[in-house]
Amino acid sequence: MMNNGILLVDKPEGITSNNLVLELKKHFNISKAGHTGTLDYSASGLMIITLGKATKFTEYFQKLDKEYITIGKLGEITDTYDREGKVIEKIECEVSESDIKKVVYSFIGSYPQIPPPFSSKRIKGKRAYQLAKRGLKPELKPVVVNIYDIEILNINFPYFEIKVECSSGTYIRSLVKDIGDKLNCGAYVYSLRRTKIGLFNVKDAKGLEEILRMPLEEVQKLIIPLEKALYFFPEIKLDEEYDLRFIYGQRFKIPYNIKGLAKVFSSQNKFLGIGEIKENRILQPLKVIKD
Repeated sequence: MMNNGILLVDKPEGITSNNLVLELKKHFNISKAGHTGTLDYSASGLMIITLGKATKFTEYFQKLDKEYITIGKLGEITDTYDREGKVIEKIECEVSESDIKKVVYSFIGSYPQIPPPFSSKRIKGKRAYQLAKRGLKPELKPVVVNIYDIEILNINFPYFEIKVECSSGTYIRSLVKDIGDKLNCGAYVYSLRRTKIGLFNVKDAKGLEEILRMPLEEVQKLIIPLEKALYFFPEIKLDEEYDLRFIYGQRFKIPYNIKGLAKVFSSQNKFLGIGEIKENRILQPLKVIKD
């Protein structure tokens, strides 16, 4: 039986995020597991795998900021915006290194980004990639994303390598294509690696194959308990008479002058779930762990 919590996995290239979860479930006979954000088939890097009761808390990890290292190739556009796709346009491209730097840095800040047609965005109940595979052009609306920082790691035309710190929901494939469009060159993602999710770092993750070779008891040691994994929320402790009231979803007043979401612990320091502290210090249970 696998513990409740999260497992940091370094996804290899050449496997879908869902299949990675399925491999872990099958190998370790896990009944409930999920992931907190898809990585493309051809991408590698950090994935947060939720296990057991932690699957109820997936949405909170999805909202964390991300960091990626990507290599873009100028002069070509593919239908998927990455190297897995078909080249649909080749463009003569004569740009200087300073041109590339200027355009890359211009994307730091907020901008309305259109997701790739081959993406998991929903359009009237259908995934965009399902429509794109049928030859249809998905009508995707722009989403405002935040690019906190971009570091140029290397430029070796037609390739450029950058490290991107960005908000959740940012598509690096779209960012690279937008950089190419602004250079009047076109571009697609040649390689992509996710290095951070919030404060979680791929350096602290184990590769999928390594995990599959480990005995269950060793994997258990890698699991981060849910109360520690949710580091980004403040925590409150209830008086004894309120423990059961929280578990059963009742609202009540608490002696804490904070607002918003918080981790809730029992009088015996047991993690009970996530609650929202509203006006007048009223605690509303949101996600509750029941034994």
